[in-house]
Amino acid sequence: MLAGEAIVSVDQLRQGDVVALEWLPVLADGTPDRRATPHGVVILSQTCDVVQDSKQLCLVAPIVPADAAMLSAARKGQLPLRLYLPPAGSIPAQLADVEQMASVPKSMLRDRLLISRRTTMEQSEVARNLADRIGRVFTRFPFPDEVYPTFQKLRKKAQSAVGGAGAFGSVLDHVEELRVGADQWTQYGRRLTLHVIIPSRHLINAEDADPGWDWAAANVHGRRRNERRESLTLDRISELLAANLAAWGTNPESVDMTTVLRLWEDWCAQLQSSVLSPVGNAVSTFKANLVSDTDFSYAAWRASESLDLEVLSDSRSSFA
Repeated sequence: MLAGEAIVSVDQLRQGDVVALEWLPVLADGTPDRRATPHGVVILSQTCDVVQDSKQLCLVAPIVPADAAMLSAARKGQLPLRLYLPPAGSIPAQLADVEQMASVPKSMLRDRLLISRRTTMEQSEVARNLADRIGRVFTRFPFPDEVYPTFQKLRKKAQSAVGGAGAFGSVLDHVEELRVGADQWTQYGRRLTLHVIIPSRHLINAEDADPGWDWAAANVHGRRRNERRESLTLDRISELLAANLAAWGTNPESVDMTTVLRLWEDWCAQLQSSVLSPVGNAVSTFKANLVSDTDFSYAAWRASESLDLEVLSDSRSSFA
């Protein structure tokens, strides 16, 4: 089924599809009413639920008008209840208001026009990313409000880098996940650890590092003459790390993985010193821990929470 065609059978629909449904049922002061949806609605239900005959309802959210600033804010996660839908063919990026989601009978979707489709393969990266965006609306860990200011520097730096050409954003693209562990969440003086989880193909074990490695231009792609390792800023380390990862991607044999390990270590150290500063006494320490995805244990995963920089927000914020 292609965009522009009428929906003959609901089992043709997929999560992320935008359908030309003109209204949604709502309660207005306790009275049944209709909310106009002139731009259509996006399917939020999982594809497996949409296609099953035993499921009679489908969860949808209205597409709402959005300017470039709103789309950018939603893409960066600054509007957690606005679902960003990437461009699809000739259809530009769209925004859905998840706060106005509603369950509708599947029969309401039959014979409607399919406006746009993000993917036809549930296992594709686009489909997974979309499912993750939808899921995060409902599964965000409620970090205590007094802890939130400690995350602000990292959040702002990460969100300003999303979608740009900067080196910091490029390095974050190579991070599998950021997770936060705490000795406890209920009392002041918390000791936090930021687990920076890197795919094992980009991070060798420390015991496998070359003991004879040194800080030399021959080892580090992009190193400037007389540049001292101990004087590098987070942004400069990001540039070097991004350059060496890019060189590895082009020709793995051209990059010494001990160099990449050392740059990751320096990046985490600078991340800790420059953007993981505790604010007030809600948090006493905030340390960075560099680890590969194969070395991050299940026990550590259970004892930590995902620090989703795309949707992290204070519950007292106007964007919450």
